[in-house]
Amino acid sequence: MNMFKSASLVLVNDGNLEKKSENIVHEFLVTQLTILKYHVEKLVLTADDDNFVASQLIELSKQYDILLVLGNNNTILKALLRLCDEDLSFAGKVEPKHESVCDLPSKAKLLTSNTLTYPVIYFQRIFILKEEYAKDQFKEVLQSHLEQYIAPPLYKKFIQAYTNGNTKSVIDSIHDLVTVNVHKEQDFVTLEVSSEQLTNVVEVEQMLASRLDRQFLYSYGDQESLKKVLDSGDQHIVKSLEVIERCITTYGPDNTFLSFNGGKDCTVLLYLVYAYLQVNYPDYKKQMFCLYVQGKEPFPEQEEFISLCQIYYNLDIMVVRGGIKDALQEVLTTKPNLKACFMGTRRTDPHSGDLEDMQMTDRDWPQVMRVNPILDWHYSDVWDFLLVFKIPYCKLYDLGFTSIGSSTNTVRNPHLSYFDDKLNTKVYLPAYKLMKESEERSGRNTARKS
Repeated sequence: MNMFKSASLVLVNDGNLEKKSENIVHEFLVTQLTILKYHVEKLVLTADDDNFVASQLIELSKQYDILLVLGNNNTILKALLRLCDEDLSFAGKVEPKHESVCDLPSKAKLLTSNTLTYPVIYFQRIFILKEEYAKDQFKEVLQSHLEQYIAPPLYKKFIQAYTNGNTKSVIDSIHDLVTVNVHKEQDFVTLEVSSEQLTNVVEVEQMLASRLDRQFLYSYGDQESLKKVLDSGDQHIVKSLEVIERCITTYGPDNTFLSFNGGKDCTVLLYLVYAYLQVNYPDYKKQMFCLYVQGKEPFPEQEEFISLCQIYYNLDIMVVRGGIKDALQEVLTTKPNLKACFMGTRRTDPHSGDLEDMQMTDRDWPQVMRVNPILDWHYSDVWDFLLVFKIPYCKLYDLGFTSIGSSTNTVRNPHLSYFDDKLNTKVYLPAYKLMKESEERSGRNTARKS
């Protein structure tokens, strides 16, 4: 997972000199970003052409992790429309208390509060502020959001084990890999292990399970972090949780499973289902059952990530090679109690435009309820979720891949190719830098050069 470090304050004007009051606001924002430990640069775009502004924002987003944009609001919002790759069919509205109504593209989001006069508009880490409200916007909503982006990830597990004579020596042996807090309770201990490296947490859990053997009882996730996601209030998350709850309530945890191949979409899905079960069914200690339909020649990085997830999320993964239809028949034959399958399908996926969030498979397929909690998420929503909440994801996405198929027919997304002047070489930007959702599958079904 890449660390966020750089920010640019982008000022869009029509050629007029900055007013003194505006300059004070700009200095305030630069100071606050610096306090948060962002490396900040201030840039001025002199233009009233939204097409030019959009192209400049795309280029700047390649160079900086965060953009704060102020200035000619009409031009900026039109540029945002171009960034979102949408036409004039808007899906949302900004209704400031003292301003006229503005239309918003459907992929854009709002950061707001009960007391804020005008919300922060954002899309893929481009935050649009209103000059006269910028200080309040930063203090009330933007600051905490930017703190989440720049904070290092912290992966945490709680591991329960019976105590005996060798428990202390086992605990002492893991201090070099993770931070350990020991909570003693009668005849067992709960070990709280955490690290900025997911691999360290997984390695320690495997080590403890091996060395403690029958003393090892159970491991579970960090309730505080899980609840933070569930209680975030983000409307995409809220709707997804409603679908998950409807499925679990209808079929029960024992009769549901999850399709997981290590991709970004099913990683979001996995975390949401895992969080829901951990928080709402704390006494349910069975492993979540997953089906991994393994294609021909999967990426080693993909396989490694799936193995990490198996330990970190306590998964029981059934690996089936071949086609999806045959794999589904095999899993339902092996486990006939299964009635519903969570899937990471999004409406922009091929042949998925007319799906419902819960829908039975077609008549000529093995019969199971397909459950699609993130059906209406956009590409940008997926990356907002993974980056803000520091959810671990497959490292291929940091190397320029945006959609993962077989290692023989998937290449880095050509739209993420970028010439780095500082390095004087071509590099590939991480997947979350891709602006246009329509380009997500570029690089799929493409023969790789040997």
